[in-house]
Amino acid sequence: MKIFSLALLLASGLLFSQCTKSSEPTPAHKVDYDQKSAEIVQALIPAVVGEWTMRRVHIKAQTHNVGQRELGIVRDTVLQDFATLSIQAAPSRSASGDPRYPHFTGFLHYRTKTYPIQFELSASGERVVENKGPQAFFLFEYNFPVGSHPTEPEEQLLRYLGLVGENFSLEVVPGQLGIMTWQGLNRGIDKIELVK
Repeated sequence: MKIFSLALLLASGLLFSQCTKSSEPTPAHKVDYDQKSAEIVQALIPAVVGEWTMRRVHIKAQTHNVGQRELGIVRDTVLQDFATLSIQAAPSRSASGDPRYPHFTGFLHYRTKTYPIQFELSASGERVVENKGPQAFFLFEYNFPVGSHPTEPEEQLLRYLGLVGENFSLEVVPGQLGIMTWQGLNRGIDKIELVK
């Protein structure tokens, strides 16, 4: 009787294990997120490089924004043909030359002044995982040589406005070469529409 029970238990275990295996879904292909991040931002390099006009700078008035208060901005504002940018790809700042973070330098031309700028793209997690949303994020900063220099009024204005020292998302619409959109993430600039 013990042998029959043991054989029955073994047979039912094998039977149920077979049922479980056949009903399991086949595992999906594992995505290499680092590789996908690199592909997204590397594809942006040719689109980002060039001469750009900040055609429309949309400013969202914020009551507690000290910079806007200094500039006298009290309501939503759109600035037309605000400034121009000359952007070029630059060597990576990291020793490894990580392709997930392409580095850009260039110049911001505002009124009669020209300022060196820099930023580094990082792929948007939403774009990497779900293939939607902006392609990348970046921090837009001045790129002055090491050491101090006197801060000019125009330079300070660009900081108060929330252009310099601000994080942006970046989106280039495929098929619309020469059009780029930056969305401000923290301060008063809501959106910048750029055209080549």
